Amino acid sequence: MEQQFGCCLWFNGHLAEAADFYLEIFEDSKKENETYFITDEHGKIGDLLTITLELAGCEFLLLNGGDTFTPTPAISYVVNCENEEQLNRVWEQLNAGGETLMPLTDYPELGKFGWTNDRFGFSWQVRLGESLQTIVPCIMFANENYGMAQAAMDEWINAFGGKQNFVIKGKDDRLRAAGFQLRGHDLIIMDSPEKHDFDFTMGNSFYFYLKDQADIDQVWDGITADGKEWPCGWMEDRYGVYWQTVNKELLQMTTDPDTKKAQRATQEMYKMKKIDLAQIQRAHDGLI
Repeated sequence: MEQQFGCCLWFNGHLAEAADFYLEIFEDSKKENETYFITDEHGKIGDLLTITLELAGCEFLLLNGGDTFTPTPAISYVVNCENEEQLNRVWEQLNAGGETLMPLTDYPELGKFGWTNDRFGFSWQVRLGESLQTIVPCIMFANENYGMAQAAMDEWINAFGGKQNFVIKGKDDRLRAAGFQLRGHDLIIMDSPEKHDFDFTMGNSFYFYLKDQADIDQVWDGITADGKEWPCGWMEDRYGVYWQTVNKELLQMTTDPDTKKAQRATQEMYKMKKIDLAQIQRAHDGLI
């Protein structure tokens, strides 16, 4: 199935090592592609820029972004394991050299469950599922965002298109957790009353393959209306969650085998916040 959604993990080098690490752990996994710096604005020409992986059916983009941002447990990835043997193996591999947030054990409401930051700093929840292994992103609202999970979920569904699947409420009838879909892809949101020493960062972001300029414009306006605009098509919503603009036409232009065309397209993209496909096309074609 062609991917339409992905999770971006921000690294400071070590992409190849991380890719091998994840590919060994997860079922139904493969490397999709690699890209390299073709301009010197954000890295050294020829160095590895991204590796795209499919892990248990979910796309992950490993980005060599430098040391500006680090990952946050406010966004984690829930691994639903097929059986207990698989769960134990996945936990041991993800937790090796990492930081245990909740030890793998039986919890009254969760069953056998563990939560860890892996050795690269990315956060994973591991649990028994009911079918083949899957990975579902989880977004935790806390601190100043506590109590806003329902509003955020509604706004994302409005911006991207989707639906709410279920809600789990606490004793005070507040939302504790909910499952929802954006363009057919499952996500989880949690509302935590506890104080945490972390919030959202650009170290974890999400993206959709947006269809065309009209789709880009609609999503951009919906996400940044009360949020922030960032260069190269990055969006920050009003809660501090980051979203990226990805488009197949854009990728074709910035990875064109004709290096000069790809460089012109990439350099034009670097000048932008919201992506303008027509302007990048003109740069790609040498018309500006």
